[in-house]
Amino acid sequence: MRYLSELLARSLLAALPLAAAARAGAEGLRIDADAAVEMALAASQRVVAAEARIGSAQLTVDAADAAQLPVVGTSAAVSQRSAVPEFAAATGGPGTEPVVIFPNIETAYAAGIGVRQPLYAGGGIQAGREAARHGLAAADSSQALTLLDLRYQARVSYWGAVAADAALGAAQAQELRALRLLEDARSLRAAGMAVDADVLGGEARAASARLDVVRASTERSNRLAGLRSLLGVAADIDLTLADRGTHQLPPMPAPLDELLASASDSRPELAIVDARIAEALATERSVNAARKPAVGLAAQWDLARPNVRYLPLEDAWNDSWSVGLLASWTVFDGERALSDAAAVRAEAQAMAADRDELARQVRLQVETARLSLEAALEAVESADAARKAAAAREEASRERYAAGLAPIVEMMDAQAELADAEVAQITVRAAAWIAAADVQRAVGR
Repeated sequence: MRYLSELLARSLLAALPLAAAARAGAEGLRIDADAAVEMALAASQRVVAAEARIGSAQLTVDAADAAQLPVVGTSAAVSQRSAVPEFAAATGGPGTEPVVIFPNIETAYAAGIGVRQPLYAGGGIQAGREAARHGLAAADSSQALTLLDLRYQARVSYWGAVAADAALGAAQAQELRALRLLEDARSLRAAGMAVDADVLGGEARAASARLDVVRASTERSNRLAGLRSLLGVAADIDLTLADRGTHQLPPMPAPLDELLASASDSRPELAIVDARIAEALATERSVNAARKPAVGLAAQWDLARPNVRYLPLEDAWNDSWSVGLLASWTVFDGERALSDAAAVRAEAQAMAADRDELARQVRLQVETARLSLEAALEAVESADAARKAAAAREEASRERYAAGLAPIVEMMDAQAELADAEVAQITVRAAAWIAAADVQRAVGR
């Protein structure tokens, strides 16, 4: 019941971002990276599946705990039997009235209540409870991994859409420059200061710029479609990216040792493997418990007609009870339990080796993600300087071309250089934010 209440509460909270998106409707929806993360978590069925797996693991814990509780059973029976000769004997001696010891009772009734309480199971019950709890811990860590992956995917998808949107703006600006160049070429040709080749070159540049706009527009549409799908936003809702055209940058990463320590403590993949190893070791103890003796307490209360514990038998209701100790010990099972325990132990050893390899990969991921973020942040200054220089050259070339002092080839080269610089400026800024998301993912945040 507690699990269902928590699941209902989380579902209601998760529905709030979706309700806000529905209210936005045709008026559009403005989001930033943090809003994208919250909406992705609310819309994903992977979160629902992770919650369900936690519920399943919790029920497994409840079942393991119930193994130490008494088991109460009831029974009832009625049977119709064939007639048999009665048996009577003069129990009082010669000359006394015979007593019917076994009467002809054709209909028999019986009911009973039994209780069994395990007292000692070789540690198997406790080991089973521990294994179930480690399984629950693994399910919790699996949910954390799901949330971590969704947060990372949402941030990368968001910044990819921001980059695609900015790239489209750069392509459109380049198209406008190409069209102005074409217009200038035609004006100069009309004034006798340019030749047909200049006009043809301008037309080629304008056509190439239009092609770049189409490609950038398609990429932007694809990125936004992927973002909408991840966030659960309908196609008719216009998404406005809050960081469009932003010049903000993520902060420099923390020292490597600090990030490695955080990853060692926070990465859910490591926690999952640790829980599975502990679960396997507990399972091994549970399997080994089958090789030890088991002792239990049993009690039974019966109500029967006739009750065979009463002699002479009579067609009447009588009750009886019994209390006793039950002990069992499997002396030989063909070493089945021993082999099963060895197999579980070998699997735990394999998972321990996998854990060491995973830890190595985590350390490498943290180091490379940090290096990528540092490189991206360092590249921003160079990209900004390159864009500024390319813009100055394009302006100077345009003035020289308008004055008839420069060929159109120089102008087209300057425009192409400016377009490349603008795209590089956009790319390195988006790469910096994506690298920051990589660092967060690598350390398990």
